[in-house]
Amino acid sequence: MKRIYCLCAVIFILLFMTGCWDQDLLKNARLIDGGGFDLAPNGKLLTTLVIRDVPASEQQSPKNDIIFTEGNTTMEARDNADDQISRHLRAYKNRIILIGEERAKQDIYPIFDILYRDPKSALNARIGVAKGKAADIFSLKKVGNVLITEEIDELIKSKEETTTVPKVTIEKIYPIMMDPGEDFVLPYLVEKGGRVDVSRIAMFHNHQFTGILRPDESIMYLLLKDKKGKTARFTRKINIRNGHQNSYDFLTFNVEKSEQKMKVLIQSGNQITVKLDLKWKVNIIEYPKDRLNEKKIVTQLNQHLSKEMTDLAKDTLKKMQKARCDGLGIGRQLIAFHPRIWKTQKEDWDGNYQKVHFAPVIQVEITKKGIIN
Repeated sequence: MKRIYCLCAVIFILLFMTGCWDQDLLKNARLIDGGGFDLAPNGKLLTTLVIRDVPASEQQSPKNDIIFTEGNTTMEARDNADDQISRHLRAYKNRIILIGEERAKQDIYPIFDILYRDPKSALNARIGVAKGKAADIFSLKKVGNVLITEEIDELIKSKEETTTVPKVTIEKIYPIMMDPGEDFVLPYLVEKGGRVDVSRIAMFHNHQFTGILRPDESIMYLLLKDKKGKTARFTRKINIRNGHQNSYDFLTFNVEKSEQKMKVLIQSGNQITVKLDLKWKVNIIEYPKDRLNEKKIVTQLNQHLSKEMTDLAKDTLKKMQKARCDGLGIGRQLIAFHPRIWKTQKEDWDGNYQKVHFAPVIQVEITKKGIIN
């Protein structure tokens, strides 16, 4: 009798079990490894899709198949590409999204809309802006023996560790895109002699590309943002001899530790002042002139580097204000802690942000000098 009850229970459970009605077999898919979006001459979206083809034999290397197509939207362009290949395009393994410079000057949110709505999208894909066209970078196919999408992905990852570019993925960028009080930045990629250079940052305002930070300004911005990677190196000129410079005139140091404090103050006349205090403990990587065993020399270098870095911070913030890129989220600070001021500022935050007074102060302290004394 007990066996009959167990058998009935099993049959009852099987009747209500669901099958694999939504399965998506890998053998029926062509996997997108990278996507590029440019502005076509007719105003449509020129899409470049890099498809990774994995060979059946282990002795063969993977290859990229590149498809160019146009459409009014991201999904329409993908559908048009799907018409040109066997099997079905799938984006859940996508690694890289590049946006061409001209297309980035327009609102880029429509490009990402389908990626946020599709539950199978690769939300961990990295995003970047390409100088010129994204199609030109993907058309390299390989850098050395490495496939282009893999090379860009690893290159950006390494530059995140050196505090050169921010850690930005589709998932991380969405909350900032929806926030009226903060802008975002993206890695800026340049093709040079068959290779890809990732050492600059593209600034955005209202989802539109508005300017570029050069390499040292990019590192400074990320330190002001308190987003230091594993390393953060600067090379600065120390002095000039008889109007001529040589290798003895430069010092390279790494920021070992950075403490950042930011205060947003409202002064008379609703003047917004942002005080940024940073304390750096640095390690001297290279200094041919040496004499670092003398306390007087170290004190002079601390003062010199403090002034140099403070000036660099001021120049970086001025460039960001000119580009209307509120990358530090000053508007978000006003929304959270000064809602009355934000209510009066938000209608013309573009112009009001450019009037914000930034007062950065960076204190550099040399704590490590290497093994040479």
